[in-house]
Order: sequence, then C-alpha cells, then structure tokens
Amino acid sequence: MGNGTGIPYAFVNDVATRMDRRRKGHYRALMEHTYELLRQSGYSLILLHGRYPLYRALDFDVFTHHCGIFITPEQIERALGSSERGDDPKLLQIDDYRGIQPDLLVVTRVKASSLSECAASLRAAAAMARKKDKQRILFEHPPAPCGKRYTIHASPETTLTALARTCGAEVRLQGADPESGAIPDADWIKVLDAAEFVSQALGCRGDIASALPEATVALDTDAGAVTIVSREGQAAAHAGIASGERALRWPSSALAQLATGYRSVEALAQLHGLELPPEAQALLSALFPTCWRFSLNESWTFRN
Repeated sequence: MGNGTGIPYAFVNDVATRMDRRRKGHYRALMEHTYELLRQSGYSLILLHGRYPLYRALDFDVFTHHCGIFITPEQIERALGSSERGDDPKLLQIDDYRGIQPDLLVVTRVKASSLSECAASLRAAAAMARKKDKQRILFEHPPAPCGKRYTIHASPETTLTALARTCGAEVRLQGADPESGAIPDADWIKVLDAAEFVSQALGCRGDIASALPEATVALDTDAGAVTIVSREGQAAAHAGIASGERALRWPSSALAQLATGYRSVEALAQLHGLELPPEAQALLSALFPTCWRFSLNESWTFRN
C-alpha cells in the first residue's frame, strides 16, 4: 500500500447472504466477526471490491482512481505510422477474457518507458487491433495492481499518456465514486485498528522531501484513538490519547483516505466538516502527501 514494505492488508470477496435470509443482520455480523479475526492476526486494514450501497453502510470508503486511454488504430497510424509487430509479448500485455466488449482491444500493461518505446507500443497495439478486428483500443494505464500490492504513482501522467494525447486519444481519469453513477463499483478500504494502521503507514513514508513540523495530533476515530507525535524530524504513532492532548474526532474512513494518499487533509476536512488546527494540518500534510493508485473500471471493459 505504500513505499518500502507496504501496509499489510486483507482482501475479502464473495461474501453474500442467501436471498431469504436478508435484512436480518447476518452480513454485518459475519463481517464484524471477520474484522475481529483479522485484528487478532495483526491486520489493521481490510480491502474489498463491490457496489457502494452495501459498503458505505459498513463504513468503507474508496481509495483508488480509474484511468484509461481510449484510442483507435486509425488515430495511431495517422500520427505514428503502422507496424507489423502486433503480437510482440515484449511490448504489450493483452486481456482476452470473456465478456469484453467485442469491438475493444484491452491492453493491461505496456512494457515501455522511453518515447520511442511508447511509440512502438502504440503502433503494436494498432497492428494487433487490426489483426483481431477491433475498432477501439483501451490502455488500462497507469496499470492496475497485479498481485498483492497497489503500486503508488506520483502522477497519472506518463510518457505514454502524453504521446497518446498527441495522437488524439481520450484519457479518462476519475475518482472511484460509485454514487455518481458513472462507475458501478469500486475498490474499498476500511481501517480496523487506527493506531496500528498509522504506525504501519508511517513506516512506509520513505524519504519525504519536506521537513516535518514539530507537533502532536490526537485523533479519536471509530477504529480507536491514535496520537501522532513529531519531534526532531521523526514521527511516531501511539494508541490512545496522550495526556493533556485535545482529541480531534475523525472518521476512520477519512484516516484511511488520508494515509493512502487518495485525498488531501484539506479536502477531507472540508468534505467531513472536520476541525483541524493549522499545526495538525501541516503535520498530516507532510506525513501523508496525496498520490495515485489505480484499479480497474470494469464498466469500461466488459459488456453490461
């Protein structure tokens, strides 16, 4: 989830209640039992994927963005010329699962970094689209996670994105906000233990260019209380509220989005109507800068 070793998390999927047993609290009870088992096993964070009405009610919040580059073979060939290298595994990774929109070639990973490599990859995608009789190409880029880690990106803009734009591509970038109706589902996050979560997040900071202000911030959340202390350029988190400190009420969902870089501390304070003294805001901004991580938007890829 972060730089360095990352924050350990548990991913839960395929949980449902039988139709004739719904509306009786079974799902919530099962999830609460799961939370407790995970806490006992040392997990401070749980992730899942699905639709918002259920997970909002369980205090989950989104933490990834969606980004896709939509382009046609004609646009690539008009700007960059054509290529015969449409099946070169060294350049592209293709998704060919069932249910993908029939006119769409889905590229899940581009193995290129330099401008010339990106141009070759675009030409290769155009050639493959021609070969497979696809009218459109979707580059899932920057790529979604593969395996157990969510890669962090400093920016959604890359050499491939810039070059595709010059060819006339449409770049769609949006937050994972299912309530808007544009995205039917999303990746969700929930903090199980605030103090452990913040401690693990601080361990993933790596080298941050900005100096840390000296301050103490005490947050009282629905996942427990945590006090963050910054002294002499070092920050540490402790469970509970330090003696004499004023506790700030924060929802754990806001803490999750802050520590994973999805929203800035200023945006979270505005969205949740949270009180945050200037010294606390300065410290949290320095500790948890905004960043980018991406997950798949299935509504772009698969048939309804």
